[in-house]
Amino acid sequence: MQPPAPTLIILCGTPHLDWDWLLPFSVLCNNQPPEQIDYFNLYPPNPPPVQDAFSIIQAGINFLCPNGQPNSAYFYSLCEMGFLQAFANANPDQVSLLQAAGSNLEILGGGITSPDNLLPHGEAFIRNYLQGYTWMNTLLGRTTRQAWLPDDFGHDSQLPVLLAAMGFQGVAFWRVPGLSNNLKPLDGSPSVDQQLTSNGADFIWSARDGSTTVAHWLQNGYGQGGNLTVATAISCIQDYITANSPSSPTPTLFVPVGGDFAMPVDIPACAAAWNANPSTPSVKAQAGTFDQYIQAIAGSNLLQTQAFHPQPYYTGCFQTRPLLKRLHYETTRALLGAEIFTAIAGRQFNSISWQQEIQGRAVALQKAWNDLAPSTHHDYITGTGIHYVYYGEQAPRLAQVCDGAKGLRSGAMREIAAQITPQPQSGEQPLAVFNQLGFARSGLVETRPRPGGISFQSIRTPQGTFPVQASAEGGWLFFAGAQSLGYETCYLSRAAPQQAPQAVSITPSSDGSSYVLQNSLIEVGISGASNWSIDYIYDLQGPAPALNLLGNISNQLAFYLDQCGDNYRYGSENICHGSGSLGSLTLSPVAFENVTAQVLEAGPLRVRLLTRVSCTVDQTVYTYTREYMLVAGEPFLRMRTTGACPFKYSLMTQFTLGAPIATIAQGTTYHWDDAPLVRYWQGPSMQATHDFAIPENANGAPLGAIYHGSMPAWGQVEGAVLVGGLARNPGQNYFSWVNNVGCPPMGIDPDAHTLEYAFRVPTGITLTTTGVTDPSTGAQLMEALCYHTPLMAFPVPAATSKQLPASFSLASVAAGSGVSQPIITAAKPAESEPNDLILRIYQPSNSSMNAVLSLSGLQSLDGQQTLQVTPVTALEQPIAGATPLSGGAAGYPFTAGTALTTLRITQAEQGVNLTSGKTRQSYVRGQH
Repeated sequence: MQPPAPTLIILCGTPHLDWDWLLPFSVLCNNQPPEQIDYFNLYPPNPPPVQDAFSIIQAGINFLCPNGQPNSAYFYSLCEMGFLQAFANANPDQVSLLQAAGSNLEILGGGITSPDNLLPHGEAFIRNYLQGYTWMNTLLGRTTRQAWLPDDFGHDSQLPVLLAAMGFQGVAFWRVPGLSNNLKPLDGSPSVDQQLTSNGADFIWSARDGSTTVAHWLQNGYGQGGNLTVATAISCIQDYITANSPSSPTPTLFVPVGGDFAMPVDIPACAAAWNANPSTPSVKAQAGTFDQYIQAIAGSNLLQTQAFHPQPYYTGCFQTRPLLKRLHYETTRALLGAEIFTAIAGRQFNSISWQQEIQGRAVALQKAWNDLAPSTHHDYITGTGIHYVYYGEQAPRLAQVCDGAKGLRSGAMREIAAQITPQPQSGEQPLAVFNQLGFARSGLVETRPRPGGISFQSIRTPQGTFPVQASAEGGWLFFAGAQSLGYETCYLSRAAPQQAPQAVSITPSSDGSSYVLQNSLIEVGISGASNWSIDYIYDLQGPAPALNLLGNISNQLAFYLDQCGDNYRYGSENICHGSGSLGSLTLSPVAFENVTAQVLEAGPLRVRLLTRVSCTVDQTVYTYTREYMLVAGEPFLRMRTTGACPFKYSLMTQFTLGAPIATIAQGTTYHWDDAPLVRYWQGPSMQATHDFAIPENANGAPLGAIYHGSMPAWGQVEGAVLVGGLARNPGQNYFSWVNNVGCPPMGIDPDAHTLEYAFRVPTGITLTTTGVTDPSTGAQLMEALCYHTPLMAFPVPAATSKQLPASFSLASVAAGSGVSQPIITAAKPAESEPNDLILRIYQPSNSSMNAVLSLSGLQSLDGQQTLQVTPVTALEQPIAGATPLSGGAAGYPFTAGTALTTLRITQAEQGVNLTSGKTRQSYVRGQH
């Protein structure tokens, strides 16, 4: 690339306010109680000392509105609304000045925090922005169209899917593979850092579905301008021009002025000093915003459109402190279910009472999402915060939010169960089986404990009367189904079953040293000789049902020596602590002892084998349990591993497949990708997989599949070895430089963790006509969603209000043609008007898709056949030119042009908002 001569440099003042990295959020706000590690004075006197967030925001206001009057020459940018929200609550007298600053106060992204974009649940990523954006828009009347992700540890190749869906135009990012120590791929190709340096820091980033965003690489970091002062303005700005010009495809340059908790700078004075110097080149300096920069480069017609794959090559943070990942995902799924069932629960004939209830529920849901949002932060879900922040704030906060979210979901389901019109026969116990996923499904249901303590033999469902099984925990197991976003009433009975489901069995050897788990689709052999790892897996419906899918024993506990790694280690900065050299993970042999096994359940619906092994590592005994579960009719083996990671190690589960792995098709934050992984080192290379990972051979055919709900670290070693990260307890402490904060005696994470995952056989994985794995149908995503989001059941009480039918579906979506299946991923009350319903629809096809939305359930609740359905952004803002969909009782046809579509549902005719008294188009149930 031959860069053009620069003509303008935009200097953008913005601090970087980490939610919780070295200090808890409350201390970062106003330094109360006073911090003891000198974080606020790490770098004096140049740049100026960092300060607490309230001091920074107040100083920014003083620049924006000196003496209470707006200063049109000063611009200031803030990213993290959590801090601004806390400041406004503590300083209400300053809100009018924030409002008076107008567009000179730029909101970058506007999320509660600056999120990681690889690890969070896709919906949680959106809600972080939705919560912050809604608060900011309400308080300041402001909007935003640029995202700011300056400190994420690598990036999702499909990030434009999310940004475009939210209505963002551009994004700034920094950390990419090769950034540190000039590391290069093993195959000799240029690193991502080298590619951007050579090809240009600005481009149009295109995802597989066609979504795009204007991308700017902060090639010298988000704190490049942190040394800028009026006294040093001329030399500093010259340095910025020299550093940035070679990688700029346009004549406009951008420099962020700030850093971690950096105080604002008088940028207009700095620009004036540069512009007034006769010896400076013909480049004008200007105080401005990132939005102004994006408008300048987007209108230049000089940017190239390209796919972009900035995933790191090793990611210790993907498996660091797995408790945070598990709680984050469990909370997100619970809140999604709570929203769906809240949209059904509590239907009453008195519409005023209903409106009051839905308003109250919406407030509780908004608070829960607001409390969850910080966990998306790039030093929270990643587990890279200092240990006293992890134990003192992150883990307990997230556990509390998770419990509350599950309570909201359970409460809504119980309320629905109390309103159902059941039709039990004599001696039957009615149960409401709930499906929070946006497609019809059936599967195993587990009740805990057994309703009424009665012994049942069968379950009566609309499909027939089937046997039940007692679970090891004292509940009942049975097969049932339910429609999209809805429920089905089934009946536990003491009568004998009339139909037999597909069976599953567990067969021990004569001496109990091995077991065979088998259903009609898969057979698995497990033995004590292999330390209760898996000896073989047979794909019973495949072309060679007696061929072992494995090349060696699998689901092995693999101990990788990680003594020079630390809790902050990730792909773009994978260096050995203190040495500056490339780190390594070395597989360490471990001898197991006390190998035992116990059959927990023996069928006919589910079998479970609980195994235990012990080993001694560095004179400490560690015990691990691995549970194997096989369900009738499922093509995958479920696994659950519990144990602690030894100090100075990374603990992984290891599968050796029957052929070398060429690439891994995987779910991403809100889409999928199957680009080959570029390897920068010989050790395990992990990827941030969501929901599923499908290792493929050189021809693109699947070697199996992994499903998981909160275990993102899956990748490969050389050849056929697939690894999944269970936990990390590295030997170094990244934060030892913070006032000599030492590593805890047993490491940064000595706790036992439970990780769940499943291995699926290849037969049934969707393929293209040429036999290549095809995630574009959505089949593997749907199967994975069913795996980690099971059907749930609640007893229907003997006396109910009988206001709801025995079977119900709030909404569903179907493809107009083709094999790709669209999915409703969220059904929630609108932020601005909870009586409106927001639906988010995902389609995986990577091309424009015609689909039909059915709202028959919602229409029955409303008592009307026509609702108004209008496309909006994922931040629930209008889309220019969007018009309501045509439709009614037969459904609402629409075109899903990209992976994510968001629709707002309102009542079609003019109604009265009974809560506010205002006439509007509102979604009001029970108003007949």
